[in-house]
Amino acid sequence: MSATMSRHDFYGPIHKGLRLGSARMLIALGAADWRDAAASEALLAALRTHLILAREHLEHEDAQFHPPLAAVAPELAAALDADHTHHYETFARLDAAIAAMENAGDRMASGRALYLSFGAYFASDLQHMEREERVAMPAFQARYSDEELMAMEGRIIASISVEHVTAYYTLMLPGMSPTERATFLSYVKAVAPEAAFALLDGVARTALAPEDYRLLRADMALAA
Repeated sequence: MSATMSRHDFYGPIHKGLRLGSARMLIALGAADWRDAAASEALLAALRTHLILAREHLEHEDAQFHPPLAAVAPELAAALDADHTHHYETFARLDAAIAAMENAGDRMASGRALYLSFGAYFASDLQHMEREERVAMPAFQARYSDEELMAMEGRIIASISVEHVTAYYTLMLPGMSPTERATFLSYVKAVAPEAAFALLDGVARTALAPEDYRLLRADMALAA
């Protein structure tokens, strides 16, 4: 639930996390010392993990969001499908670039190429996510109730492994504003099983700075 909207928003929180993860990755790729074999291996592994989450996110949208959107806004759904197809092609190229990096003789040149390719993907993804939030979300809200929107989102959450849920939350929570965090955790506490909230709260403890976590708990207490 977005803290700035009265209607349910299933794009905002996850998109903030993906933006944060991609921004961090772009910075890390740009600053990498590719002469350091151990550090390079760790960074490439982190990039692979980030791309797995980004790809999975698109697959979730394809399965749960695009069919109901196509029923009310077919041209918009087709445009988002085309964006996803382009992203999947980009993921394949980035996977190949990572594999090439692992066997490259000149890692400096290959590293710069990987950095530029990831930056191009990030730029495209920023535009895509903006269209989903500015155009697709209002189209969903105009046609579907909050309960229906939550059900779509709930089917996605139920399909994600605990490991990946933790990874998503680790990105989402630091990407949110304090008010958004409190609203999001309060929403999960109200609608999800106790174990799901405990997992989210545990991620918040580790992913947030101590002062940010203290503020989160205080904001939730005020909202209760």
